Amino acid sequence: MLESTVPKRVQPPRLLTVLLVSGVTLALTLFGYSTTQIYLRFSEPPMDQGSAPGSGTSDRIDPTESAGTGTSAPGPGASAGPGDDTKDGSGTDAPIISTVSYQTVESSGTAFTGEVTVTNTSDSVLDGWELALGFADAEVTSAWNVDWEPTQDGIIARQPAGAAGLAPGETVTVGFTAEGTAQSPTSCLLNGRSCDL
Repeated sequence: MLESTVPKRVQPPRLLTVLLVSGVTLALTLFGYSTTQIYLRFSEPPMDQGSAPGSGTSDRIDPTESAGTGTSAPGPGASAGPGDDTKDGSGTDAPIISTVSYQTVESSGTAFTGEVTVTNTSDSVLDGWELALGFADAEVTSAWNVDWEPTQDGIIARQPAGAAGLAPGETVTVGFTAEGTAQSPTSCLLNGRSCDL
């Protein structure tokens, strides 16, 4: 007997075949993505010479560091004693010269009041100044005319927020009280530079 010419019914794809085709497609997609990432990583610009990843070193010089010396350059408004030539905050090369003087105003056996006067003797404005005083065995408990904070052995006094800098010839007097016998500061720094009292 002859076979029927009516086409046979096509069987739907089996679950195993669908999963196999899907898995191959997913694997090829992931492979293509990973090779793209590798290509992008190799196409990054080269790093600066002398700065390997994670080494934390580079040949660039910090703007606040003096080239070739490895020491920090003075910040804006830095000053110490006569003859120091530094830039003020205005970007000019005018020397910043300031004098600092100290006097004990009042004292008792257990506390004293002192005053430090900073005078701008230069031709430029002394802006953003900071004065650090250290004592042998005294604890500063209050201060006025400044923003201040106590330290382990003294005080850090700063130009008050919102106040103008010291114009040429201007002075500012920093007053404070401290516990301990009356004494002069053992250390003085104006904008990070040593000052004589």
